[in-house]
Amino acid sequence: MLRSPRVYGVERAELDADPGLHGQRAALAHAAAVELERSSMVRYDRRSGRLVATELGLVAAHYYVSHGSMAVYQQELRSDASDIDLLRVFALSSEFRLIPVRADERVELARLSERVPVPIRDSGTAAAKVSVLLQAHVSRLGLSGLALAADMVYVTQSAGRIFRALFELCVRRGWAQAARRALGWCKQVERRMWLAMSPLRQLDCPPDLLRAIERKPLAWSRYLDLTEPELSELVGSPRAGRALHRLVHIVPRLDVRASVQPLTRSLLRVELRLTPDFVWTDAVHGAAELFWITVEDADGEQLLHTEQFVLKRAYSGTEHVTEFTCALTDPLPPHCFVCVTSDRWIGAETRLAVSFRHLQLPARTLPPTELLDMQPLPLSELRNPMFERIYSDSLHTFNAIQTQTFHALYRTDDSTLVAASPGSGKTLCAELALLRFFAHEAVRANEEGEEYVRHRA
Repeated sequence: MLRSPRVYGVERAELDADPGLHGQRAALAHAAAVELERSSMVRYDRRSGRLVATELGLVAAHYYVSHGSMAVYQQELRSDASDIDLLRVFALSSEFRLIPVRADERVELARLSERVPVPIRDSGTAAAKVSVLLQAHVSRLGLSGLALAADMVYVTQSAGRIFRALFELCVRRGWAQAARRALGWCKQVERRMWLAMSPLRQLDCPPDLLRAIERKPLAWSRYLDLTEPELSELVGSPRAGRALHRLVHIVPRLDVRASVQPLTRSLLRVELRLTPDFVWTDAVHGAAELFWITVEDADGEQLLHTEQFVLKRAYSGTEHVTEFTCALTDPLPPHCFVCVTSDRWIGAETRLAVSFRHLQLPARTLPPTELLDMQPLPLSELRNPMFERIYSDSLHTFNAIQTQTFHALYRTDDSTLVAASPGSGKTLCAELALLRFFAHEAVRANEEGEEYVRHRA
């Protein structure tokens, strides 16, 4: 700006008045901050000039998505978005605003739109062109024009990170259905294959074997239970059973077992035991595989919990245990779904229904203990001269809360929760429990002697 002030619209008089252009630069920064705030990417305090990134801004910064695109996602993205809706939101990204629809491309685009699986909205527009080119890339369709091929390269270079941004937005908003579809599009773009295709297309599988498998109306999960002779009979090739069995068990899959325990009426502890159920191959899987652990409600619409799980090669043969908590709704739903999905493999998903039928919840509301009108206990109730000397200068009797909790804290080993307002003497309540512990340890030391000292050392 100092070298070429006229490029930034700075007149000579302004430059003479402000040689460092501090005011002009502050105005540019203010205008940029206001624009980012309008797109809900930052919170801008105009008085102090402080900027705080929002959830939307963090996602945009991580995936290098422009603020214009994030504003579109904020407005157009919905929790019940279908594949058509997600593709339209992707095509409306401001990254593609300069892609034109040339007159000589309309015939080619019309031909491609008839061959792609997802219907196109608003045909003839730039968004429709972007949608067609992305699907042509996934379907591995050939293009006749060099300009169209160049546009497809530009679209596909941005597709991966944009769909990742859409997926993270859906996860942060707790949209289970939209997040599942967005992650599916991430995999389709990266693998250049559709979810309906056989997962064996991700491996070095012979084409004739792929065609035989995709002609069979058999779910992918059923292949994991078939033996080599059964697979040979399925594809009609006696020699293909062993190779097919090996390929089927290379696709990552985790066996999932879940146990749940209610902590409160609105909080559930979930323990998952994850056991790898595939053959690790370094050339295929690398050093680690990333999985997404999600908990969905009974309708499969709301995400109750989401976390990542990284399976490393060194631990691919052992069972893994993970624990987390998630929210419970009222009334209690009949079940929830625990899903463990691979971040980059199509067909690598385990979905488990966890029943709440026999789940016993705690009492609805436990009333607070009423503060009783009791005679304050004197300090001598400690019955320990050493303990009494600690408080003799500042205390002669315990207050009402300390008196009521004295027996449970100082005379028993029961678990006790004391909740009271600040300044009500809760610290001394905790000290009563510690004094009981110290007194018991002193008795043990006298009884055990040197054995106690060696044990504590």
